[in-house]
Amino acid sequence: MTVDSIAARLEAAGVPDPLFDALCLAEHFEGKTRAALLFDKAAPLSADGLEEAVRRREMREPLQYILGEWEFMGLPFVTDGSCLIPRPDTELLAGEVITRIPENGTLLDMCTGSGCIAVAAAKYRPDISAVGADISNEAILTARKNAELNGVADRVSFEVRDVRVPWEGGEKFDAVVANPPYVTAEEMDAVAPELGFEPRIALTDGGDGLSLIRAFVLFALGAVGKGGFIAVEHGAKQGEKVSGIFESSGLVPRTLPDIEGRPRVTLAERI
Repeated sequence: MTVDSIAARLEAAGVPDPLFDALCLAEHFEGKTRAALLFDKAAPLSADGLEEAVRRREMREPLQYILGEWEFMGLPFVTDGSCLIPRPDTELLAGEVITRIPENGTLLDMCTGSGCIAVAAAKYRPDISAVGADISNEAILTARKNAELNGVADRVSFEVRDVRVPWEGGEKFDAVVANPPYVTAEEMDAVAPELGFEPRIALTDGGDGLSLIRAFVLFALGAVGKGGFIAVEHGAKQGEKVSGIFESSGLVPRTLPDIEGRPRVTLAERI
């Protein structure tokens, strides 16, 4: 087995970037750098576990689940089937939290999944504290591992909570954010095979992709303090509709584009 032969197998299986995935797998199991492996793609590879990993990737299991760890905002995160894989798209929302939250501020991250937003915010803003919440017990366990892994468990706590149940706590937060399930039922029919390995409940509401965003805005209005802000990640085609949801709740929304100019985050201040 070589990097070239692995890449050929993955290409035949329809993997979108077979050479990249082959290099990542070889690097992980062989303990060599990607640069060294790329320099000699015909060198024999024989590390324990590599063949099984290649077979799993041929079945289109996500690379991130096979490796068991992935990077988000330059930080390591445990990746398993309990929650969504942290994606570069979500770095836009995480970056806004890190930049906007006031000194010694508090963050509530709903639909936290792996905890990537709450953990990254706490890591890069050592003055703040955060709570991450999710409907999934399994996701919360993974999020706690990620807080420990990144050394912020003393300032980030996690709890099981449903965004559809109104906030009744006495505490108010400086920022309430979410990356909720927003893929539409129609879009789910055309997603890449890899998404079939991720929790469906974390991807789609089974309808128009907006029901949990509507629920989140109502929830956030009860949890955010005056002068704080609410922010949500959404699909690139949902910007107008999400702005309308904010406006119908009396908020003045602002939509932020990703690096490709697509509207991906909508936020508003609570006056």
